[in-house]
Amino acid sequence: MSSSSAPQTSSVARFIGRHLDKQFDWHAFPRSAGYPALQRGQMRYIGAGGSPKVDDPNTLPPEHFTLSMIHLPVDHYGASHYHDDCEEIFLMLDGKVTVGMAWGDEVIETFLGPKDMILLPIGRPHGYRNDTAESVRFSVMVGSKQPNMPIYVAHPSQSEYGATFGAAPGKTLKHSPNSDDPRHREFSSYLCRYSQQPVKLHPAGFASRTYVGEGALKASNFREDLIHLPRGVGVKTYCRPVEDAYLVLEGVVTVGWELDGKVVESRLGPKDVILNPAGQPHYFRNEGLEDAQFMLVAGNDPTEQLRFEAR
Repeated sequence: MSSSSAPQTSSVARFIGRHLDKQFDWHAFPRSAGYPALQRGQMRYIGAGGSPKVDDPNTLPPEHFTLSMIHLPVDHYGASHYHDDCEEIFLMLDGKVTVGMAWGDEVIETFLGPKDMILLPIGRPHGYRNDTAESVRFSVMVGSKQPNMPIYVAHPSQSEYGATFGAAPGKTLKHSPNSDDPRHREFSSYLCRYSQQPVKLHPAGFASRTYVGEGALKASNFREDLIHLPRGVGVKTYCRPVEDAYLVLEGVVTVGWELDGKVVESRLGPKDVILNPAGQPHYFRNEGLEDAQFMLVAGNDPTEQLRFEAR
């Protein structure tokens, strides 16, 4: 590599969050201090999410959304809270987690399995809990570059029923997708099951499932698609007026940037993230030995008419 290209490679690296280079922060949430069952680790990729650690120099700069990962030990939970300024999204990565939403003193719960997603709307109290026999991990997105701090409604300092998100015995309901109860119907409207999402085949040679966007969940500030990228497939350089990010779930994804007439590439493995800034020409391809999957998250741009082309 020539010395003239080295600064370009360095500039791309500044927008990559490597999973192996990061550590979970077990002191990310001040309200968890003194409550062992609330202890969980946060790994920050883009912005600080629901943590006050906005000055972390090891995170990528947020614009329309933040992206982090939660490690939740067995029998631990996140107390019921809501956000008054933006939506929040959980995407299950490893294991199975219980998620609950509250309507008054009653809570509806369901499980999220791998690649399942739930959107938590503004103002709706919600929490999560690990009822399984092993630690679980899921990604968290918040639709703001610096959201207000969460507002707790069933923190253990407020309620003796913190672990059930504020629901007293007999007040927890299992989610029923076929129920006529408007609360269950509303809950269903925020739930995205990986196995149930329609698959779109693109002329560029890859497939996608829309999680947030047209015909799927609705968020104010971003859209999100799961990309299935077969071995040997890639797209031509494209450019957006908003930022987009890739979170690799499976396989290896090669990402390329065009900078000053030159191309710089980097490979991303599972749980690695790249943030492609607004206006930055870039592309992706799979030159690995197996198919790859990654979540593509983009800031909302109502005027965008992006069409991917095969390389």
